[in-house]
Amino acid sequence: MFIDEVEVTFQAGNGAPGKASFYPKYKSGPDGGDGGSGGNIYINVTSDLTTLSQFMGVKFRRAEDGQPGGKLRKTGRRGRDSTFILPLGSILTDQNTGELFELNDINQKILLCKGGHGGRGTYNLRSPSNTTPLAGEPGEPGQKRNLKIVLKLIADYGLIGLPNAGKSSLLNAITSANVKVANYPFTTLEPNLGVMGTKVLADIPGLIEGASAGKGLGIKFLKHIEKVNLLLHCISVESDNLASDYKIVREELRKFNPQLIKKSEIILLTKSDVITNEQMEKKQNILQKHGKVYPISILDDKSLSNLVKLLG
Repeated sequence: MFIDEVEVTFQAGNGAPGKASFYPKYKSGPDGGDGGSGGNIYINVTSDLTTLSQFMGVKFRRAEDGQPGGKLRKTGRRGRDSTFILPLGSILTDQNTGELFELNDINQKILLCKGGHGGRGTYNLRSPSNTTPLAGEPGEPGQKRNLKIVLKLIADYGLIGLPNAGKSSLLNAITSANVKVANYPFTTLEPNLGVMGTKVLADIPGLIEGASAGKGLGIKFLKHIEKVNLLLHCISVESDNLASDYKIVREELRKFNPQLIKKSEIILLTKSDVITNEQMEKKQNILQKHGKVYPISILDDKSLSNLVKLLG
């Protein structure tokens, strides 16, 4: 199952207490060592979009605590850092402070939670006014964040349209993807990505009227359109009402986020092989006022080649 939204609590390691101790009889004064600091929590970025599944059923992750200071001024061992791998396109929101972290670069490394400092032992607590401190300092707690992590696909192009508009078949035809296809609605139950040269295409599961209000697959995948640069709006030539199909999808985009309908868009009339050229011309004219309209068929190599050139 594709996981694109989770809530997780991360906590860095706690600092350990300093040691309260004194040299043996042959030497006077305090010798308690400092406690070790807690481990930090780091975030690295991956292109693997499935990595949020690591948090299924596990809502708390932490780094190692530091170790207490010892006798003879020995500092406790520092807690080990923990690094978690999250997918490119993730947005991390601290639900307590509102602070945002956006993972937009595969080479990013973020210090998410800082480990607590270890407490000083009696050796480092000594002073002219207190030559024999009797207790070490406690360690500081590690930083804690309650995060909501939302994955928004980063793609150059987004394939949108009503169910069974031929989006997945088209993705398979022009990219290296191998997506399940069938002649019934909602074959695609999660976003799929394909690579065409250096460009990434995202196949967004079919929208229906009322999707922005939670119908069908609801708004679960609409957020994945927010970061694409160009929308490829697929409409099947088999539709009885092309204008209505177009308006339904556009209205759901507008309701979800008005900025979506400002994105550049190309209209693709899919399955063009099932009608004549004369019929296609009439259907193109119906949609022409909304933007550029291109016939496309996975059985027509020329139309596929033209689309690839257009996108490239």
